Amino acid sequence: DPRARPVPWVSGALVLLGFLLPGREGTPSWWAVLLVGLGTFGPGLLRELGWLHDLDEFQQQAARRVGYHVFLVVGLAAFLWIVFVRFGSRQLKNPEELATFFAAVLWFTWMLSSLVSYWGARKTAERVFLLYGGAWLLFNILGNLRQPLALFMQCLLTVPFFGGAWLARRWPRPAGVLLLAASAFFLVFLGRMHHARGFAPVHAAVTLLLFVGPLLASGIALLGRPERAEDASSASTRELS
Repeated sequence: DPRARPVPWVSGALVLLGFLLPGREGTPSWWAVLLVGLGTFGPGLLRELGWLHDLDEFQQQAARRVGYHVFLVVGLAAFLWIVFVRFGSRQLKNPEELATFFAAVLWFTWMLSSLVSYWGARKTAERVFLLYGGAWLLFNILGNLRQPLALFMQCLLTVPFFGGAWLARRWPRPAGVLLLAASAFFLVFLGRMHHARGFAPVHAAVTLLLFVGPLLASGIALLGRPERAEDASSASTRELS
């Protein structure tokens, strides 16, 4: 009910509005980016300042756990970039794009970790995979209507998502192992393909994040005792009702 919990609806509306507002030459305007930032970080800042009290004890613990997950993932990504650039003797043509990459990693990790805390690993994996698989399928159908072979090959990339959704619901731990294996395969396969085509490192990293990120994150979550998160979420829901 939006009246019972207005903060997520307001912050979600700000983020959605920021993504939908048109920019110039295919890039978002500065105030659209600002809306996304306010919608994402505004509620947390207000809570830490003591001006907003909308979370119960379970939700506060979940929020802190999500923040720790973001710290781990973004920190690891930063060190990997340092190794890639300094010790790989590589130069980034557009280093300012790193800010966009790290913002994407932060937001992506926050979203998936929040969903796992609320739904549990199995439901999150199933629903996220169905959403990603459906979006990827629609995108490729619309983009390859005149190229049947390319359409078929691109649509094959939806198999890990739809297959992962089916497996996560029935056998979460085996699904977690298979998802980690699929993540490693696509990291190597897509990484080599992007390198062969001369993709910019930041652009390639964002593409890998969007495709491999859900597979890797869901695999880790499914191997981390998903029943505990789901039991805690169910208990919290019963208490609120």
